[in-house]
Amino acid sequence: MDKELLLYQYFANQLTEDGQKIFNELLQNDPDFKSQFEFEKNLKRVINKKQKENLKQKLIGFEKEINSNDHNFDSKSSFKLWSMAASLALLIALGWIAYNTLSGPDYDALYASNFETYPNTVYTITRSDGNQSLTRDAFAAYEANHHEKAIAAFLDLRTKGELAHVDFYLAQSYLNTGKNKEAIAALKSVILNDKEFKAEAHWYLALAYLKSKDEVNAKATLKNLVENFDYKKEKAQTLLKALD
Repeated sequence: MDKELLLYQYFANQLTEDGQKIFNELLQNDPDFKSQFEFEKNLKRVINKKQKENLKQKLIGFEKEINSNDHNFDSKSSFKLWSMAASLALLIALGWIAYNTLSGPDYDALYASNFETYPNTVYTITRSDGNQSLTRDAFAAYEANHHEKAIAAFLDLRTKGELAHVDFYLAQSYLNTGKNKEAIAALKSVILNDKEFKAEAHWYLALAYLKSKDEVNAKATLKNLVENFDYKKEKAQTLLKALD
């Protein structure tokens, strides 16, 4: 898929599930693509800031013009003033919507710039490894970014109880395929049952909430991570500032 088209679709919120998967892979593996993404994200932020400033100046201008009018006016002036007041009310209403849209955090951009798939650290795969176990199949698919296949294998492993950290890696594959609800459920299970990946699970749970535009839970999870763990602590603090 054309990279420029991917970027356009991302910023227009038009990415399909397959497009999101390709986008995430490029962001992780293609430095030029990531640089272009960061440039366009920063450019969008500058444009949004300029639009907010222009909107604010228009509102101030309307208010000054209305307030400066003499109260002793004829019917024609009265109608003009009424029209201006109505326009101001409409502009304020539309401006409030635009202001919140433009000034609010860009959840997708924050997610994309912070998400990286956690590496396989629990099962070593070598070329000479002739073992065709379900665990090997799951992690071979995981390392190859074949996450739909990995999900099926991890779910099978979970049913059979053959892998201690299956929920954590299952959540990673869910995140890579845009299945945020499923990822959140799996990561909550990790936090409750898997001490080894508890800190990491907090980070990815916060990102999953962020991707779901659930700012309240994202911030609460990040604060928990900062207060109780060292994993990604600085990034979590930076992300919290971006959400304030």
